Amino acid sequence: MANEADDEPASPHAPDAAGKAPTSSRFSRFAKLSGLTASVTARHLGQRVAAAFRDEDAQQRATHEAQKKTASEITRTLGELKGAAMKVGQMMATDPELLPPPMLEQLSTLQHSAPSMPFATVKGVVEGALGRPLDDVFASFSEQPIGAASIGQVHCGVLKDDGSKVAIKVQYPGIADTIRSDMKNLGNLFALLRTQVPKDRLDAWLEEFTSVLERESDYLREADNLERFHVVLKGTRGVRVPAPVPEHTRKNVLVMEFFDGKKLEPWLLQATEAQRTTQAARLMEVFLQTMHRHHLLHADPHPGNFLVLTGEPDIDGAPPLGLLDAGCVREYDAAFTDELIRFLVALWRHDADEMVAVTMRLGFSAGQDIEEVYEWNQIILGPLLEDRDWDFGAWKIRDDAMRFLLSHPNIKAWSPPREILFYVRTLAGLRGLLHKTGVKLNVYRLARAMAEERGFLRARGARPRADS
Repeated sequence: MANEADDEPASPHAPDAAGKAPTSSRFSRFAKLSGLTASVTARHLGQRVAAAFRDEDAQQRATHEAQKKTASEITRTLGELKGAAMKVGQMMATDPELLPPPMLEQLSTLQHSAPSMPFATVKGVVEGALGRPLDDVFASFSEQPIGAASIGQVHCGVLKDDGSKVAIKVQYPGIADTIRSDMKNLGNLFALLRTQVPKDRLDAWLEEFTSVLERESDYLREADNLERFHVVLKGTRGVRVPAPVPEHTRKNVLVMEFFDGKKLEPWLLQATEAQRTTQAARLMEVFLQTMHRHHLLHADPHPGNFLVLTGEPDIDGAPPLGLLDAGCVREYDAAFTDELIRFLVALWRHDADEMVAVTMRLGFSAGQDIEEVYEWNQIILGPLLEDRDWDFGAWKIRDDAMRFLLSHPNIKAWSPPREILFYVRTLAGLRGLLHKTGVKLNVYRLARAMAEERGFLRARGARPRADS
């Protein structure tokens, strides 16, 4: 994370001005999550009972109000807990069609702002990590955070030794130790999924999520990721990554280059169509290049992690894009990322035998009707399958997906392996951002160029089914 020129006001769910650090007590966190579940369940049951005594209009108004109350309660609780609990809330809000509008509006605040810890706590964490008084390292250090996220919050400062402006990411005390217990508690809430997903597959999903979050809580690892992305994206026009400051970085404190700019989502909403297309193409290039050339996935695509840099010259019609947070990164074997391209090429060719072979090698659940698999992927991967400018703003995936799931319920058993969860999550997050900002972009050509580069297509080879 880094700075932006137009800081947002404090979250409406923030505590008093003094603030407080999130609780790291496993029992307290379990109690909060259990209480939240009980409250939401009771409200839902009450709505179902009351529905029998209301007309349709009254029921719609009551449902809308109940959704707002539920969303406010969820947002407040997850924002206070931080950690894995808050990360789940951020994930839920990445796709605008995943939730009803009243809930999405509330949960989206978790992507931009959240209750922050008091400066006295911040000072103690930084001085404890560096082993020196704050004034020995920093000529200035903002008392108010410029961003608060699930694992830590970010302050801006100036280094005493060279006068450079930096962003300082400070981890909430004890939060790293709560991740595994949080996921265990949340796993109990997800147990209803076991009616359609085998227990061992669900457990594997939870373990995948837990292990990635635990790696995210190590800021030394994140500093290494920033260095790697510097190398990986060096040749990508219009994309910048903040450089870490290793001598002042510890496991729970990350010091990095300060970026000045505006958040990507509001910038896209006021930009010209050409500028939106340029920035969207950069985002997709970052995703494709890091994943399929270098087998690294930036798996946290919520809008707060991207900044349009101000005071910088335009490149290809738009100012540079800053890629801020490199904590949630998933590494893959080249064989795995290549299989994903093989599956896409098989979809383009409508090659049923190859689709079956690839899905088995990837580890998807066996026994699905391959035509159902093909139709399902036509719905969820539409932009990758047609050689045209795709109107993401007009793409209403939820209605088509729900109709298909109702008529083909067995497709739910086509459960993915744990390794693909963050890949799918990233695609959903990118889709949500492009949908909300009305981007039009030919994603197929970007994907095809990568397939050609990796040697799975010859130039002017296979075409998507819509063109055949």
